[in-house]
Amino acid sequence: PSLLSRAQDHCRQLRLIQNQQVIRSDEKYKKESNAAVAAIVRAYADIPYDRSSFHLAGRSDCVAEVAIRLIQNALNEIELKNDNNDPSNKLEARHPFVGLVDHVSIMPIIANQEFVPTATPTAAATAAREIGSQIDQSNSIKIHYYGLACPNHTPLATVRRQTSFFKSDGAHDESSSCNFNNQEQTNQFEKGECTIGAPLDFVENYNIRLTSNVDFGTAKTLTQALRGRNIATKGMGVPGVEALTLPYNRDVNQGGNVYEVACNLLEPKLGSVDKIELELEKWIQKQKQQLLQDDEDVNDQYNRDYFIEKAYRVGTTEEQCLSVLKNADEDGYWMQYDQQVFSRFNDLLGQR
Repeated sequence: PSLLSRAQDHCRQLRLIQNQQVIRSDEKYKKESNAAVAAIVRAYADIPYDRSSFHLAGRSDCVAEVAIRLIQNALNEIELKNDNNDPSNKLEARHPFVGLVDHVSIMPIIANQEFVPTATPTAAATAAREIGSQIDQSNSIKIHYYGLACPNHTPLATVRRQTSFFKSDGAHDESSSCNFNNQEQTNQFEKGECTIGAPLDFVENYNIRLTSNVDFGTAKTLTQALRGRNIATKGMGVPGVEALTLPYNRDVNQGGNVYEVACNLLEPKLGSVDKIELELEKWIQKQKQQLLQDDEDVNDQYNRDYFIEKAYRVGTTEEQCLSVLKNADEDGYWMQYDQQVFSRFNDLLGQR
């Protein structure tokens, strides 16, 4: 919570400076001032995965400034626990990761004509490199660039296969060829490693949490049904979707241990959440038919709730970022919005 509150204060300071400079004769500057220069759009925490994330939006240089300060504070104040003998780490339940600050993604927001500035992919790549160069000076974390921030424009999934990501903790990706040992790699740097990059499009995230009725083998069939790379070879999948099967471990009174299928939507306008839901419904029907072959008398039992506990977005969308940033000079709005983000984050952290 302290990291979040300080980042929110930083954004407020930048917006205050922006509003003080708004009286100019330059028409272009006036249009640019219609958008807030920086804001924390969302803060998220997931206790079973032992992770949290902060979603910033605004002008690329301001986003980079807030992100650098936020990351530096995290590196200075949080220890990276990676001791397999320490049961408090819950390594088998963690979301895959390679370091304390695991992933920084700077994504372009393509604004409409009434909303300036337009955050271009080039500006996003520049911001990503600036963030990387600043936190690299700590010498406590190893930086891996991807996407437009990488000279070779290497995709994130490819870069992660060069790290221990797909062999860490709960990750299940049978296609990974990584030969690195997670403990050995992390020990090289006090705070581990970090992937920093700029994708071409605004990437969305969507997770599907399965119920205890779905075992690991069955969960993997859903992952295969959603992966975009399977369209050409297996005739199934959603365009631009990366999917990974993860264990989601909780106390019994909180639902017990289940599996999730985590999805990255690299091209959400092409492979949208709606299309994922369509494929999910096809998968449910297929599972239902298989079960009914053994038990024809309980047709009503095998509905969506039998297989799916929850399907939910992780992170933000372009539309959500734009709707927040348009309130550049409304102080009352920001006080209320920041408090909502902070309270929600605190609530998520309390779900232990």
